[in-house]
Amino acid sequence: MRRWAAAVAGVLMLALTGCSDRPGGVDGDLTNGWAPPPAAQQFRPAAAQCHADLVDEGTIDDYAPVACRGPHRAETVAVADLPELPAGERRGRAFRECSKRVTTFLGGDWRTGWLVLQPVLPSAAAWTGGARWYRCDLAQTSPSGGDLVRRSGSLKGALAGAGQIRMTCADPSVVGERVVAMRPVACAGRHTAEFAGVFESKRAAVAALTAAEMEKGCHSTIARFTGIPDNGSVRHRVGWLGFPPDAASWKLGDRAVRCFLWLNGELMTGTYKNAGTRKLKIHYVYR
Repeated sequence: MRRWAAAVAGVLMLALTGCSDRPGGVDGDLTNGWAPPPAAQQFRPAAAQCHADLVDEGTIDDYAPVACRGPHRAETVAVADLPELPAGERRGRAFRECSKRVTTFLGGDWRTGWLVLQPVLPSAAAWTGGARWYRCDLAQTSPSGGDLVRRSGSLKGALAGAGQIRMTCADPSVVGERVVAMRPVACAGRHTAEFAGVFESKRAAVAALTAAEMEKGCHSTIARFTGIPDNGSVRHRVGWLGFPPDAASWKLGDRAVRCFLWLNGELMTGTYKNAGTRKLKIHYVYR
């Protein structure tokens, strides 16, 4: 680059010190007649793209979308813009906006599927340079361990009907008081748990969520789902399994606890939606 600069300087010197005769159409004025350079284009990702992995920050150097029909782990559902916000508020705002935007795309509330929602933001340097975009990425998770699934095909409409993505019936593996795996099964067959819905906690941190709050929230969720009275008799009719988000998702703004109807290992056949008290009789006694 220095050699190039020196060569240019030499040409200018020759031009200034050479003979005064100029070709026709050349006025010798080096300061006018030059077209302005084009305006710099800010990098902005596109929607309806898939990616090899789930990330939380996007840059032009790392941007390498892949075809959604082929193997991938993440899919960009929407791209929009944030207002001017402090750094600590941007990701939470993007998460809330993404939560609204992905519902129509999926055909249902993303929290009712085996899914992770990840807002992707520009780097701090790009934000300083004027980038205000955020993108809403979705990834499928494995019920057995929570790992991201390497899948093929779009998630569009994945929650509109029955399927592997939507939480429905399952056979959980329970060790002590912990669920170590969930195996989704068709509700028409035998199973030991059924997804009933979500309730939202108002706790600031997931560590502050208590077992009593989870029990109360899941009891009310299951009562609505099954059509039984939401009163003190719920605990004598049903059991429950509750799955709160991890700490990172909670910090972003996902406070939804996923609740499953569970009859303490008893086999169920068919859905228990609107089963009522005739099917869910009082048969648990607590002393």
